[in-house]
Amino acid sequence: MSTVELKNKLKQKIDELNEDYLLEHLIGIIEAETSDETFEIPESHIKSIDIGLAQMKAGNTITNEQVMSKVQQWAEK
Repeated sequence: MSTVELKNKLKQKIDELNEDYLLEHLIGIIEAETSDETFEIPESHIKSIDIGLAQMKAGNTITNEQVMSKVQQWAEK
């Protein structure tokens, strides 16, 4: 689909929307993607990332399969 076709389809879908929360979310996405501002990671998030990286370096990890198995077990309870 060409850029023009995508824009037209998006305009049509937006015109059909009546949910303010969804329109606000779409505006937020567009503003985030077109902004020249640098995203600053909060210090608390940086600390969490550092903890995770240290855990990874220490070998304290589990596979995605293990995670999915645990999720399945929790879902069955």
